[in-house]
Amino acid sequence: MNRLLFYFFIYLTILIGISLIFEFIQTGFDNSPFGDLISSMNYNKNTTETTTTTIITTGSEETESSKFAKVDNNGTGFILDNKPFYIVGANYWQAMNLGMSNKGEEGEGGGGNRSRVIKDLTTLKKYGINCIRIMAGTEGPPGEPQRMYPALMNYPGEYDEKVFQGLDWFLDQLRNFEMTAIMTLSNYWQWSGGFAQYVNWADNNTNDNNNNNNNSSKIPYPKKGSKDFTKFEKYAARFYSDPKILDVCQNYYLNHVKTVVNRKNTVNGIHYKDDPVIFAWELANEPQAIFESNNNNSNSNSNSNSNNSDHEYVYKWIDSSANYIKSLDSNHLVTTGSESKNGEEWFVTMHKSKNIDFSCAHVWVENWGYYNSDDSSIENYQKAENFMLNFLQNVSDWSINILHKPIILEEYGMARDGWSGLSKYSSDAPITNKNKYFTAISNKILELMHNNNNNNNTFSGNMFWAYAGIARPTDNSPQWLGDPPHEPSGWYSVYDSDIDTLNIFANHAKEISKIIN
Repeated sequence: MNRLLFYFFIYLTILIGISLIFEFIQTGFDNSPFGDLISSMNYNKNTTETTTTTIITTGSEETESSKFAKVDNNGTGFILDNKPFYIVGANYWQAMNLGMSNKGEEGEGGGGNRSRVIKDLTTLKKYGINCIRIMAGTEGPPGEPQRMYPALMNYPGEYDEKVFQGLDWFLDQLRNFEMTAIMTLSNYWQWSGGFAQYVNWADNNTNDNNNNNNNSSKIPYPKKGSKDFTKFEKYAARFYSDPKILDVCQNYYLNHVKTVVNRKNTVNGIHYKDDPVIFAWELANEPQAIFESNNNNSNSNSNSNSNNSDHEYVYKWIDSSANYIKSLDSNHLVTTGSESKNGEEWFVTMHKSKNIDFSCAHVWVENWGYYNSDDSSIENYQKAENFMLNFLQNVSDWSINILHKPIILEEYGMARDGWSGLSKYSSDAPITNKNKYFTAISNKILELMHNNNNNNNTFSGNMFWAYAGIARPTDNSPQWLGDPPHEPSGWYSVYDSDIDTLNIFANHAKEISKIIN
């Protein structure tokens, strides 16, 4: 009897084995566990797709690829943890400086404010925020005006480790709050050093520097409060348009990119390139269109005066820089950081590279001349809202219908009511138009999502500018409000006391959840 049972089990095992072999043949090698393994080994660094079952191992670090954000199969939305993902976000550009060790805490101090960060993130989490856009590159040296200090990089390749550790700490905190980060690697504008600082370094280290007006080693800072950025913009644009220094600037920039992407977090030991807390890398904050051929002001909202060489300069920089990031990091998405204010042709130039995973846009009605925060008239407000609604419709159409890529509204803001009798820079000034405007943005995005097959033809995220949290304009310096050093304190800041504004974000997050889930 025992012998018969033994043979019966042998026979049954053989049948099961044969069945599995036939299933293996029918489904194909690539769908088997072995296929997943081979696919992960043969990963092409130039593609942005990952297999959700793949385990990526770097040394002792092991991270499921499904934990990294990626573009969905339609090419117009995001997936995170195998589920549709929509960004309801905040700009908190000052994160790494606030994340520095406080004086008297954890060894030598650095002037950070970690207790404030925890309070700010707690509030943002409460109101539905799931992604924070921050600076991951600030350039020195000390002593320059209108800057964030201390800078992360004082000179090419020379880093302030205390600032870097502030960034380490902040990213680790985001994990605790189940948030992600968009990491902005440089800046077109002066308030973090940015392109102009790279140009300055290149001029001072290039034998070909002739110190004339078109190749000056002195940064032409705009006067604080001035709306004329023409000279500064032309100077900063040399970062990717001046053949005499282009290679030097790009070498400095890519070395910085490599340093940040390969950084090992001193708090948790995770390399940045392996950290799912990072949603995406961003090449720079607001790289601008250029109009070198005719000396046109590059702050214009028209693209009619640019030529092919202008577009080619910018496209080559975007494509090569994004490709370099992809060569270092196969896990994360990459975007440009563009405002997208110069019309369809420039929008396509800024985002068409195969190495750019999603488009982005910023809308600034007061900075661009469509709103006056000191004017209480209905006509003044309506002009701003009409411009914004048309702008959102256009950039959404261009990204989805032309480029077939997701798009995020990365920045939008409005000043407090300057006609109220209180200064619009005061945290006590009313926010009537601001809340009306923010609600209109939310409603427009929801309208597009309802009308276009559940996020198949519209925005995949929006991020307000910018969160000041518990800080106030009357605080001692550095205040680290939502307004960069070159702008008036309190201009666009959102505070923890702005409950009605914060509820707009919370309600938006709830409505989005109903649509995508």
